Amino acid sequence: MWYIPFLIIVLAAGAFAGISRFRLQKQPVSETTGINSVVSLSMDQIHILLERLGKEESPESVFGAMCYASIAMPDYTEYICAVCGEKTVYTGNISNFSLWEFDAARRLVESIDAHTDFTIELDETLYCDYCSAEEEESPSLILRVCIESGTESTSSVSITDLRMLDSFLQGRLFWVTSNDGQEPLKDHVERMAELLGI
Repeated sequence: MWYIPFLIIVLAAGAFAGISRFRLQKQPVSETTGINSVVSLSMDQIHILLERLGKEESPESVFGAMCYASIAMPDYTEYICAVCGEKTVYTGNISNFSLWEFDAARRLVESIDAHTDFTIELDETLYCDYCSAEEEESPSLILRVCIESGTESTSSVSITDLRMLDSFLQGRLFWVTSNDGQEPLKDHVERMAELLGI
């Protein structure tokens, strides 16, 4: 009879471990990583998302972190072309897009492309002295949307455009700012449609 309490403890521990494992499996996947939760949207589904965005009540803004210290900008910036590998040197400020944000832009476009069943690409060639046909005083990134029907649209984009589009294609009613705040997307329905060539 002495073994009965021991057996009860072992069974209770096993049951607790099983419940914990079940809860871990059922937890929703993080929206920021998108792991195992990527849904590939058709253009028809995107039209539905645009209609929903226009009709739904906007969520409240959420302020992001405000404790970042400003850093001194360098006198020049080197851009290495993703197409030809050549280097272009920029001095002073570039008004349309900061060269410091290229890596973030590339990651965002990868996420945007993964959420559609058509092709979305980032064209950086205007920043390259070797790939661009003409010298650009104020170069910009181009978002290229290629539909299966052969239709292609292009838009000059900022990092903010890409953040908004990425959040929109994940079905959110808000977009995530650079400091992890949240702003409503409802005021940007037309811009989302324009970026997607609608």
